[in-house]
Amino acid sequence: MEHIPEINIEELLETHRFLQATFNGIRDQIMVVDSDYRIKEVNESFVKRLGKPRHEIVGKYCYRLLHDMDKPCDMPNHPCPVQETLKTGKFCEVLHTHLEGREASYYRVTTYPVLDDQGAVTHVIEIARDITRRKKAEDQVYSMQRLASLGELAAGVAHELNNPVGIILGFANLLMGKTEPGSKEYEMVKIIERQGLNCKRIVESLLSFASRYPEKIEYSADVNVNLERMIFIVENILVSKKISLERNLAEDLPKVRGDPGHLQQVFMNLITNAVAAMEGGGVLTISTRLNEPDDRVKILFSDTGHGIKKEHRDRIFDPFFTTREVGEGSGLGLSVSYGIVTRYGGTITFETLVEEEDRERKGTTFTVSLPVVPSESKPR
Repeated sequence: MEHIPEINIEELLETHRFLQATFNGIRDQIMVVDSDYRIKEVNESFVKRLGKPRHEIVGKYCYRLLHDMDKPCDMPNHPCPVQETLKTGKFCEVLHTHLEGREASYYRVTTYPVLDDQGAVTHVIEIARDITRRKKAEDQVYSMQRLASLGELAAGVAHELNNPVGIILGFANLLMGKTEPGSKEYEMVKIIERQGLNCKRIVESLLSFASRYPEKIEYSADVNVNLERMIFIVENILVSKKISLERNLAEDLPKVRGDPGHLQQVFMNLITNAVAAMEGGGVLTISTRLNEPDDRVKILFSDTGHGIKKEHRDRIFDPFFTTREVGEGSGLGLSVSYGIVTRYGGTITFETLVEEEDRERKGTTFTVSLPVVPSESKPR
């Protein structure tokens, strides 16, 4: 056997250590599998994601280790890029969504073929990059742009409706003055007035949704005090609906930017939505906490209801969108709430699970985040 000089062995070991350190230093999650889907190598980022020691990963079938399946993945909504690259011998890229409890994470997964001298695929390199923060930021920008367009449309519709509604109410008032109270004609005019006032309320809600960016906001509010006022109003309703209430209100919260009346409207809308989602009873949990790094107060409304279906999640803040039966709501509650919260520099987000996703943890949590008023400001 030909003797290999010792210096070459040292150089090879040093090169191996360097390449291994480089491989492990990559923050993306890397996995190498062979043509039988058996894992041959992984980097440290991949090991950390799985939370298993390396010897329990290498040598296992990827479909069994990652998805607890007995054969290569066959999920229409979760395409396998490794399969595609093994089949075509070409680069492949997909977006994967992972649900962990109520939290969704997004990964851009790319695969590259390793070919032998004859051009056959012997291994596949899979690289997964966590793009959750960027994906959520892009979704938020898109949502803001869409809601801005809807706000302009809502404002235009509201202004066009204002005049005819005002005329209807004016003539209804005149007719009531010329008819005998208690007569059939009087009652008919009262119906016209009542429905006209309903139209006026919807117009005002549209205008509230549309005017999200005032020039100056000077109001401040005590979140816990205003929550307690709303809870006092709805307590009997919750009891009648067999809904138990849990409070987790943090003490000594600073005041937030917002008009108390407007914020009470937001809180009432979110409580009402939670109650509607819990037919037959459930648990409503209302929590508050201070997020000191962002200097914001967060208010969370969590229910154990049926959750929001996937096909509805992108539309729940749209004006007039509702999943309720006709006559049970106008579909303006969440859009108006979104407009109010945004007006004061806040955000309103949600996390939801339906029974098909997680039967034990189904339900929805809405989170309102509002900026803290600087200490030198005088509360209103």
